[in-house]
Amino acid sequence: MTRLVEVEKPVRQTLEVPVPTEPQTAEEWAALLETFATRLAQGRIYRRDLASVEPAVRRVVEVWNRTLGQPR
Repeated sequence: MTRLVEVEKPVRQTLEVPVPTEPQTAEEWAALLETFATRLAQGRIYRRDLASVEPAVRRVVEVWNRTLGQPR
């Protein structure tokens, strides 16, 4: 008579998971804004979601215009 025995052993596994980070340089910010604009143009950001994004975009435009209007 043969008997099958299953044995479970815990296995430790290390995985690298990408963690989103905040842009640090002007180039990184430009890339992030370009990605946002591209996804918006492609319809990958839904109209129903724009209301939650709008306040932040308006704030960026407001600060952008104020900053550019100041003498250097």
